[in-house]
Amino acid sequence: MLETRLNQDPDLTQRTTSGLLSVHGFATLILTPLVAIAADKTPSRKTPLIIALIVCLGGTILVALTPNLWSIYVGRILQGVSGSAAWIICLAMLTDSAKEGQVGRMMGISMSVVLSGTVGGPSVAGGLLQWAGYWPAWSVPIGLILINIVARIVTKDLPKPSAISTPPSRSGISTDGQDLSGERDVETAETSPLLSQSANAHDAPCEDKDDPQNAEVSFYYEMLGDCRILSSISTTILFSILIAGFNTTLPVHLRTIFNWGPSDVGIMFLLLRVPAIILGPLMGWARDHIGLRYPTTIGWALLAPLMLCLAIPTGPENHGKAFYITCLTCTGFVTTLVQGAGVLHTITILKDIESRRPYIFGPNGGMSRVFAINEVAFNAGLMLGPLLSGMLSEAVGYFSMSLTLASICLANAVFVWSFFERGIAQSKNLK
Repeated sequence: MLETRLNQDPDLTQRTTSGLLSVHGFATLILTPLVAIAADKTPSRKTPLIIALIVCLGGTILVALTPNLWSIYVGRILQGVSGSAAWIICLAMLTDSAKEGQVGRMMGISMSVVLSGTVGGPSVAGGLLQWAGYWPAWSVPIGLILINIVARIVTKDLPKPSAISTPPSRSGISTDGQDLSGERDVETAETSPLLSQSANAHDAPCEDKDDPQNAEVSFYYEMLGDCRILSSISTTILFSILIAGFNTTLPVHLRTIFNWGPSDVGIMFLLLRVPAIILGPLMGWARDHIGLRYPTTIGWALLAPLMLCLAIPTGPENHGKAFYITCLTCTGFVTTLVQGAGVLHTITILKDIESRRPYIFGPNGGMSRVFAINEVAFNAGLMLGPLLSGMLSEAVGYFSMSLTLASICLANAVFVWSFFERGIAQSKNLK
């Protein structure tokens, strides 16, 4: 697009491409929280979703037309903001409609679908561009967005779950104390153990409060003041840092130690991502049944030595290639333990707070803003990952970079172990 349609100097292509990618992430960081607040203020999720899809369609068409460079920047901003808005609204809809004990599995399925698009999208686009031409390649995303708009128009709107909470029952307590139900009624037993914990961590219980309709406070002040939320954010941002770090350093590193080209590097990326596509639903089911604390902690603990192992091979001698491929495949499987855990844990904390203090985040709750927190964290990691990994790799070497990331993974395992389990002891006593 830059060189053929705009006749830009090829020497400027890398710089311009980096700028287009950065402005997408920057716009998402700034505007996603505002979009989420607006989504939570509206009584329906259907209308803001349709608006987001229409804006995304306009941004995509603007980028495809490529009349000038500034239009591409504007189109990328529209794509980023509207795409993030559609993402958080759809996740909120999935959570609202999920049955008790099935949010983890539904999230796992959705993540598998997303990863399939992430892995398959560039391949489909590249093939169509090469074999059919420019506009046939763009017809796929434009057509998919149009189908989505029509589907949302004809789909019946689901009412948002009420922020009102009634006394919790004990039928849905998970073994790890994590409420992953997504049930519209927030009175699941899962909230029961968290009530006792939260009463110590925050204000007095709901019955000691004034009228809950007058209790609405700043959502981000309340949520970000909770260490459990911070542990969720650390999991989300560190996962995206690792993904972005692989994207930045893997091609150069593999070319240096094994002299591998683009096709070989592409296969390595498949080894990283395909396990998550296959195991996503299974991991979601496991989280619904055993909770989040144990698999997430184990995942971060295992990633620490794997990051070091990936930096050990220095050449094809002594089975270096086989060792590297094995370690990278294991990394792909282990990342399924931590992927999406931050989002699910944040949902748990939201339900805890709303069950204890109804209407604190407004009559429609704060579900969209929960996903906005994780969306901002993920995009922050995508921006920090290339900077951190790239600078460390150049300044101190690939092994030292891997050692630094391994240390961060290990520290996050301790953080998760400390704060993902809040309220478990009380839940066991209740049983």
